[in-house]
Amino acid sequence: MRSRAVRITLMLLAFGAIAAAAYLTWSADNRLSTARRSQTSFDDAYTAALREIYELRSIQQAYVAAGQNETFWIEKSGASSQGLRAALDQLMSGSQNTAIHAAIEALAQSLEAFEQIDRRARAYATTGQKLLASDIIFSDGREAVDRMVDSLRDVRDLSRVEAAAGAREARIEWITALGASAGVVTIALLLLTGVPPAETAPAPPVREAARPVLDLHLKPEAPKASATHARESAPAVQSGTRRAAAPMPGLRDADLLGLASICSDLARLNDTGSLPSILERASKALDASGLVLWVVDPDGKELMPVAAHGYSVSVLSRLGSLSVQGENATAAAFRTSLVQTVKSDTDTEGAIAAPLVGSSGCRGVMSAEVRHGGERQPARLAAAAIVAAQLATLIGPPAARSQQDRNSAAL
Repeated sequence: MRSRAVRITLMLLAFGAIAAAAYLTWSADNRLSTARRSQTSFDDAYTAALREIYELRSIQQAYVAAGQNETFWIEKSGASSQGLRAALDQLMSGSQNTAIHAAIEALAQSLEAFEQIDRRARAYATTGQKLLASDIIFSDGREAVDRMVDSLRDVRDLSRVEAAAGAREARIEWITALGASAGVVTIALLLLTGVPPAETAPAPPVREAARPVLDLHLKPEAPKASATHARESAPAVQSGTRRAAAPMPGLRDADLLGLASICSDLARLNDTGSLPSILERASKALDASGLVLWVVDPDGKELMPVAAHGYSVSVLSRLGSLSVQGENATAAAFRTSLVQTVKSDTDTEGAIAAPLVGSSGCRGVMSAEVRHGGERQPARLAAAAIVAAQLATLIGPPAARSQQDRNSAAL
């Protein structure tokens, strides 16, 4: 997304979505707070109304109680009736639900019926006809009180249903606003950052064309080289690490022609008789004082020297196998399948270890002790890698060599 105008528009949309979500969240919270306050006010009015209803029933029963002053209770009955009407007015004003209004009106009608019954009971009680007054109070009066209580409970139930629906609606609105805002912000961020391209499936590996495999028979393993002997054989230096090559002059045209000739001769090689001379030419092309060809054993645990150039017979006789897990440039090149170098100093020359990599993995290493800082020259490193790649085509995998050895032993 490189257009500045589009990026600004997307950012404004994201901020707008966040602001809208914040406003709707605030609005929903206010609605919930208002609903809670209204419910609290309704509960207070409901409690007051219920108390006045039960108070009216008790007052009416006091008309016929022995030793009670009828005048006192008649005045108190009127005050309770006024308190009940005030509570009903508060319930009516606290809701806009028509069903709640209808229930409150039914309660008000029951209150009017109760007041008519109450006037009859007063008349009998004040004239001393307590028996008739008791009959009205404990039959018609009690039924009127029960109807008022039932109507008041209907009002309470309807109010609770209304409050729960309002709270649920506010929560749904809040969740919808948050979801929509999150979706808009996510889409805007994806468009601003860009979607990474889908990974393409790797191309199927190309199998190497069948060609004759050079039979490099391993000689019997010599004794392990000691630390002193290992120092004499520079291609297996024990402190090898990969170095960044500094810019140096490249190969001359004659060197490149010689390198091409070496690769051509390796491609046509059919037996090991011509290999020493080719290694000698490769050593000259790389400006190396010595060169060793290492091949991994069938178990894949050790590197065996199978051919060399530039070292005396005594050095080669003491040169043993190398563990592929060893801390040296040759083993590191085999494990990583990358060219490794050892930097030269005032006392020792540098070294290059180039892996012999085939279709089945790394098959060995070509190590060369180079002169004149060749390990820092990119052209020399590239030449070593080219020669090693051509040598890798002549060496079969360890399993193939092991099978050839068994066939030779059987013959």
